[in-house]
Amino acid sequence: MVEEKIEAEEQKVETAGHHFWHHIMAPPLPPEEMTPAQSKYDSIAAFPMFIAAIFWMLSAFFNWVPSLHPDYAKAGVVLSVTTWLIFVLDMVIRFILDPNKKGFFKRNWPLLVALVFPPLRVLLVASAVVRIKPDRNALAKMVGLYAIYAVAFVVIFGAALALTFEIDVPGSSIKSYGDAVWWGFETVTTVGYGDFTPVTVAGRTVAVMIMFTGAASVGAVTAAVASRFINNPNQSDSSDSSDSSDSSPTQPPTTAGPAIASSDELSQQLAHLQAQIALISEKLGVGSSSDAS
Repeated sequence: MVEEKIEAEEQKVETAGHHFWHHIMAPPLPPEEMTPAQSKYDSIAAFPMFIAAIFWMLSAFFNWVPSLHPDYAKAGVVLSVTTWLIFVLDMVIRFILDPNKKGFFKRNWPLLVALVFPPLRVLLVASAVVRIKPDRNALAKMVGLYAIYAVAFVVIFGAALALTFEIDVPGSSIKSYGDAVWWGFETVTTVGYGDFTPVTVAGRTVAVMIMFTGAASVGAVTAAVASRFINNPNQSDSSDSSDSSDSSPTQPPTTAGPAIASSDELSQQLAHLQAQIALISEKLGVGSSSDAS
């Protein structure tokens, strides 16, 4: 009895935690309750808002890291204000598209918090990715989106980290954020032109992380696309069979009777032809023998 009570309490705590995080991570409205305009805007704005959240974190990085502050403090302030205005514009658009404006702020409180702490928008976008409608292409869609998000995050933020470690090091070729981003894309695609190369241990560690992310993303997308092409023929066959059964519900199922009957008829025709050939051969043989006599 004591063990059952303990398990029940643990289950209650786990359920409460699940509901709490589901409430935090869930989008303001479930997809089935959104209007067509809301659904379209939500699908269009997901990735740009994710990038805006990353750039907000980048602006904070420019302002807080001592080695980057002298050169990139102004750029950090500009990025911070720009991304904040983007979040405000997003809030205004969502408010205009929402038919129930009275409960908008109550239902969309995570967006209000995101105006103060924009990285929370990353959680909302991650929730939108997880809640893709399940269909036969859902795996490829989810893997592709995760790969795009991972590559974007690793390149943009990894470039800032590499610049932090390399900017003041003698002999390093990465001296600006633009060079670091170019190097990040070279690394994530495993091209490696060699024009920019980290020389510190920390910078090379970041490079290894970017390399693994690029290789994993390409492999995951390739596997997802391959599984889609492998599964599609079976699914198309099943869909064709279901469509045919739905289109002709009164049609009786086919049996092996007609096939057997057609083979019997063919056998009879072959026997008849063989008999005719034998008769013709016999007549030809009689004629030739009479001619010889």
